[in-house]
Amino acid sequence: MKKTILLVLALAGVSLSAAQPMAQQQFDIPKPTPKWFGERIALPPKGFAPDLGLKGIEEILFAPGMFKADQPDFFTYVFLFAVEAKPELTAKVLQKELFTYYAGLSKARLGNPKLDTSEFAVTVKPMKPFELKPKEALESKSFTATVKWIEPFATRKMQTLHFELQTWKYAKSPHQYLFVCASPQPRDKDIWKTLRKIRGGVALKPAKKIHCLPFADGLICGREKTPSFSTHTGPRLNFYPAG
Repeated sequence: MKKTILLVLALAGVSLSAAQPMAQQQFDIPKPTPKWFGERIALPPKGFAPDLGLKGIEEILFAPGMFKADQPDFFTYVFLFAVEAKPELTAKVLQKELFTYYAGLSKARLGNPKLDTSEFAVTVKPMKPFELKPKEALESKSFTATVKWIEPFATRKMQTLHFELQTWKYAKSPHQYLFVCASPQPRDKDIWKTLRKIRGGVALKPAKKIHCLPFADGLICGREKTPSFSTHTGPRLNFYPAG
């Protein structure tokens, strides 16, 4: 059995994308135009929501007018969470964590940790499955939401954001995933066609494959096509003895 496994490794390589630690996972989130821009942060975000109950990473993609209040795509963006298996991303959990996230963001950006958030509100409602979902997504669930908060970047005024949320899992992955489309524009406006198309194009990038070569009485494997034996410049290598 061990020899069979080694042979498969040598001939085909092994893609471990979904099984990789979240910090190593990379995602394709298609940009509608080159002017869309983004960032990647750790969760919980220590700078504004350290009490967030979700641990993992966040990938964010902003519309060109994200921080320009006079633009039609003001505060329009998408984001992806890759988080641990617990807590399960139910409507109740999503409502609680979104409130923590956006209340923390307002407080941090406005420089007021004692900001009155009594008028902030988050509602999350389960929906029938959305037509478009990320590639290879399993057990997907769909929700809509609204977030009422103080937009702290441009206007510093109360704002209502409309959300479409989708949770899912990947085969052989212990993690769970959340993709959110967000905009102050109602969900029947044209911008939502763009946001949904982005969601439908989301994919987990393949992990680099492991390649192996015969060596002594076994195989030596690395993440390059021809594993290097240099301990200084080559990839990390593993030796698998035969037998």
